[in-house]
Amino acid sequence: MKSLMIVGTSSSCGKSFITAALLRMLRNKGYSAAPFKAQNISSKSYMTHDNCEIAYSTYIQALSAGVSPEADMNPILIKPAYDNTQFIINGKLFYTGSYTKYGEFLTEIRASIEGSFQRLAAKYDILIIEGAGSTAEINLANQDVANIFTAKMTNSPLLLVSDIHYGGVFAAINGTIDLLDDQIKNQLKGFIINRYQGIKEILQPGIDFLEQKYVVPCAGVLPYQHDIAVPEEQGFDHMAELFESNMDTKLISRLLDVSL
Repeated sequence: MKSLMIVGTSSSCGKSFITAALLRMLRNKGYSAAPFKAQNISSKSYMTHDNCEIAYSTYIQALSAGVSPEADMNPILIKPAYDNTQFIINGKLFYTGSYTKYGEFLTEIRASIEGSFQRLAAKYDILIIEGAGSTAEINLANQDVANIFTAKMTNSPLLLVSDIHYGGVFAAINGTIDLLDDQIKNQLKGFIINRYQGIKEILQPGIDFLEQKYVVPCAGVLPYQHDIAVPEEQGFDHMAELFESNMDTKLISRLLDVSL
């Protein structure tokens, strides 16, 4: 199974966007690819044709890939609401109540994630996996299924995304790599700087430092975009063009063992 996992230094750093753009690029190249996000915490969801509920971002990624959205693409969806948090497993409501019950459901959650991944792997040539939040939430490591558990289970190469827009991007990348679970550190194959406004060359000293320290390449610097419209078809193609023109597609080709 060919898979690539997009992980982040924080929430809202661009993982969903990059996953969707990569899926569209793969579709345009003729590959059968699909998104996979083991667990999402979001109040915004989408109902599939068979009445299964998944995260709206996963729905957008499925459209970008040109495939039908299904529950296996997002087996765990948590809709937070204080003491009325909803746990949705395999598209169906599993539990409503306090989020503190999460640890009691880990057996069911992990089994659901494994089953969904295996079914998707049997249907598609390539899976682009999206992590959740930060990859280095060490206080939650024992319960982290979206990042550590999924990375171990799939043995996917990892690309680490960080958002430079608010500053501190090099510290964020450095700190995240330092705190990565030791069992998945060797899966890290590159880092991406997202939402940059300015001259790329100014970043080079920081990029050189990280590349030399961790012996992983910068896979790309993506510019800040204000005009990306989704889910229109043209919007997806624009995402793919932006991604391909600013990314090291040779590196991605090697990681996926495909021709791009």
